[in-house]
Amino acid sequence: MLPTSQKINFREERDFGQKLNATFHFIRSNFKALFRTVLLYVTPVALVSGILSGLYQARLLKKIGGGYGQESYAELSFFEQVNSLNYYAYLFFTLVSVLMLMLTVHSYMVVYQDEEGRVEPAAVWQHIKVNLVKVIYSGVALAFLTLLGLVLLGFGIYLSIVFSLFVIIMVREELDFIPTVERCFYLMKGNWWATFGFLLMAGLIQSVIGWLPALPAMLIPTLRMFEVPGADSDVLLVFLNAFASVLTVFVYAVSAVAIGFQYYNLVEKKDGIGYMEQADRIGRLQITSSANEGHY
Repeated sequence: MLPTSQKINFREERDFGQKLNATFHFIRSNFKALFRTVLLYVTPVALVSGILSGLYQARLLKKIGGGYGQESYAELSFFEQVNSLNYYAYLFFTLVSVLMLMLTVHSYMVVYQDEEGRVEPAAVWQHIKVNLVKVIYSGVALAFLTLLGLVLLGFGIYLSIVFSLFVIIMVREELDFIPTVERCFYLMKGNWWATFGFLLMAGLIQSVIGWLPALPAMLIPTLRMFEVPGADSDVLLVFLNAFASVLTVFVYAVSAVAIGFQYYNLVEKKDGIGYMEQADRIGRLQITSSANEGHY
């Protein structure tokens, strides 16, 4: 078991500041256990994404620098790069690494809630294993739909906020694709702007932290431009991209936890499950007390 500090109650309504404080309090109090779980289940996919990113960038920099000899303009064009197999593989594994992070963090939160704040990685894996295939194919479909909506008058921005709850709903409520989509729209109705503002703030904080891991890989093109010795090494570029991808995935845990707290907040506003559970506990306590009094 990986013990955490005093258990945080998920099932309660929170205002903007309370959700933000709860997000970082949860990360601080569960840092060691959450870090180990993400390291175990997310890092392999993030490494693949980083390696593919490094290979793609190395190829692109060689083309721009004339490393391939007598290339045509078409070979140097952005269109040719975007339609390379390497590029699409990189995009796919990047999406999968983000989905895997969301699935791992939200599974961790579910286990944390169900197991009275004590989290075992094997218990997290049980939730990941059950939902992995559903989350990946659903995530790819929703990403395509969101991208299409973004092209169509920016509707994708609206969808991206609505579907931000998708993974936590699928894991916590054990729903399939269509019921999960319906549940997303139900919880988001009347709460889109509040969710947008909260996730935007969490994303901004995440971005401030997240630019540091990406900095070394971002510097490579500049160093190559000034012909700094060793900067032209493709191995170095791939290594730095892989390293940056892994660290960036860990930073994305901020948004994942924030989405989790927003989900529980919306469930309380819409359904009041926490109040019902509290009333049920009080009722059972009163029945037990009455039964005990009968023995005297």
